[in-house]
Amino acid sequence: MEKKYDIVIIGGGPAGISAGIYAVRAGRSVLIIEKFAPGGQLGLIGEIENYAGFEKINGFELAQKFEKHAKSLGVEFVFDNALSLEKQVDNNIVKCEKNTYLANAVILALGCHSRELNIEGEKAFKGKGVSYCALCDGNFFKNKTVAVVGSGDSAFSDALYLSNLCKQVYVLTKDRLKLNNYAENELDGKGNVELLKGAISKKIIGEEKVESLEFERNDKTEKIDVDGVFVAIGRTPDTKMLKGVIDLDERGYILANESMETSMEGVYVCGDVRTNSIRQIATAVGDGAVAGTNASKYVLRKIAKK
Repeated sequence: MEKKYDIVIIGGGPAGISAGIYAVRAGRSVLIIEKFAPGGQLGLIGEIENYAGFEKINGFELAQKFEKHAKSLGVEFVFDNALSLEKQVDNNIVKCEKNTYLANAVILALGCHSRELNIEGEKAFKGKGVSYCALCDGNFFKNKTVAVVGSGDSAFSDALYLSNLCKQVYVLTKDRLKLNNYAENELDGKGNVELLKGAISKKIIGEEKVESLEFERNDKTEKIDVDGVFVAIGRTPDTKMLKGVIDLDERGYILANESMETSMEGVYVCGDVRTNSIRQIATAVGDGAVAGTNASKYVLRKIAKK
């Protein structure tokens, strides 16, 4: 069964919900399609201390507040998995596993997911010492010892950031860091940062929380005692269904202008899935406000032409 809305938002994380709030307050009918639960991956985060207005709040609790706010204004939610996006003369068509939805405008808030090490103990200690965001969780490890696993710019940035908070930072790389000499010298200049080159992480160990990290180097098994493990091997945008449909960058992130307009007319983007330098709750919410506002203006112009 097809049902039409002014705006259909694919993704119910902070960006999508923010877009929905701005759009519905502009008088638009809004549907948010979410695969799992309102709040998206926000519900998987532990304590949050860097979102304005909340000194400390659990990610699941914040997700519930987002959902309650949106629903109180009339935003509709449906749990479904979007499979494709098509453009017709008068409609954008969003095909999902359960239903198909029509919209005057679509906002893509698909998000992205962190790449995992896929080693023993990683899943068991998520939120208990294993993190994929130094900027989000670094503050919880003040004056503690942590490991950063990765070989690129994200690992370098995380290590530098954590070096200003933590007592000791180990950086485990499969090979040399893929950085220029200046960047590596900057890390070398940090007295509390140790590069473990050629180290392949094998196992995260602990009881109730992370206590140590086991790795192999030069055909030998070694272990370091750490309070946390930061995985910095990149993120993957959830844009598989958009290849060949909307312009993406070389990594699969959606290209857009400052108004959050994509290469497809009437389709906007917000949050982690777009090309952006910082991926945080605050920036996602800001993106959502811009996308929701501009998508609403687009719908009004479209209606006025009829």
